[in-house]
Amino acid sequence: MKKNTLKAGLLAIVASSALLTAGVSAGENNHGSHDGKSGYHQMKGERGGHHDMRKMFRGLDLTDEQKTEIKALFTAHRDEMKQNRPTKEQRTAQKAQMLDFITTTNFSEGAVRQALAAKQEARQQKAVDMLKLQNQAYQLLTPEQQEKFKQRFAKHHKR
Repeated sequence: MKKNTLKAGLLAIVASSALLTAGVSAGENNHGSHDGKSGYHQMKGERGGHHDMRKMFRGLDLTDEQKTEIKALFTAHRDEMKQNRPTKEQRTAQKAQMLDFITTTNFSEGAVRQALAAKQEARQQKAVDMLKLQNQAYQLLTPEQQEKFKQRFAKHHKR
């Protein structure tokens, strides 16, 4: 009797671990995958947001001159973003400030709101810069390419 109980228990463990492994494996394949690449953060793969912008211009039959000008725009924008990136010391100070907000005995809602407003302002400026870059690249297109771009954009955003 003990032999059958041991076999049944062992079979249950093997079966449950097989099912658990399959579930975990399937979850890893779908988690955070925006462009078919693995990674947690959206901005990790293919130069972050620039990858999507490059995809915007696929299929528009750009001339070599247009490709060169667009590439120069992207490069200049990337260099500008690198210069505006916070230093390691600034990031460390922000983390320390957040820890201070959490651990302080005298919580100041105004100070927290001010710190969060500064972060939001920086995010908003990045979004404005990105749209400005996209507008500059769009202006390099011919009227036919612009129309095709609008159609593709509308089709993409209906999904």
